[in-house]
Amino acid sequence: MELSDTEFATYFRSKTLRYHTRIEHAVSDMLGRFSNSKFYKPLNYSIQGGKRVRPLIVLLSYDSIGTGNPLTDDPIPAAIAVELLHTESIIHDDIIDGDLIRRDRETFHARYGINPSILSADYVLGIVLDIASQYSDLRVGRELSRSVLRMSEGEYAEFIVQSQDAKIKTSEYIDIIGNKTASLFQTSAKLGSMIAGAKQQTIEAMSDFGLNLGIAYQIQDDILDWEQKASLERSLGEEKVALKKMSYEFALKAKGSLSHLQRSEAHERLEELAEFAVRRRF
Repeated sequence: MELSDTEFATYFRSKTLRYHTRIEHAVSDMLGRFSNSKFYKPLNYSIQGGKRVRPLIVLLSYDSIGTGNPLTDDPIPAAIAVELLHTESIIHDDIIDGDLIRRDRETFHARYGINPSILSADYVLGIVLDIASQYSDLRVGRELSRSVLRMSEGEYAEFIVQSQDAKIKTSEYIDIIGNKTASLFQTSAKLGSMIAGAKQQTIEAMSDFGLNLGIAYQIQDDILDWEQKASLERSLGEEKVALKKMSYEFALKAKGSLSHLQRSEAHERLEELAEFAVRRRF
């Protein structure tokens, strides 16, 4: 029986619950290391309530390789690192956009002020660097670094477009969200497969999966944002339909990147994650 979008979201959450439990425990343990810091309370606020999609990609990508090699490193620290980078990017993004509310909560800078927000984001980056240093595989730190560079490029490109108040081409829009959002999805998929000891061909396939998934996810995010703005929603018309179609196309590309992997529970969850990206209503 075909599930509605709401039913599918509930189903997907139930199937990935054990991963989310691991992630939440790891986040709590990581923050506990900094309980004596002035940043502890603000960081707890900043990281609450996330969907944990990026760390979920790390863990699912790791499990989907299925090498069974006991000598591989633990993917959990890398999973926390990508979630922290996402948190940092949200703090900066909300400052740049001047947003006071995000997902029915005060934005970080609205609650704590601009200067503490900038400093907190810097502190988060320090934690990420510490996590990267724990891996003997230098590719881990390199990939995290590349994602930050690309996210910054995407954010800056978006800022320029918004300041010019000009309509951009679809290709330019995809380039921006490919850097600003999808780069961290891409890094998450690559890290999970790298840490699992995957061959380069598999890492590249997982990289494609993450990139296409991230683009599909951000298009859906933008659609949901527009739907909350009634005046803009009415003016979108055919453009919204075209975006939804594009989002599904990128989700299908993401699924296609997984075709060479052996069937497993983690493989199925990755495919469902691509579907969740375009069917979610939040």
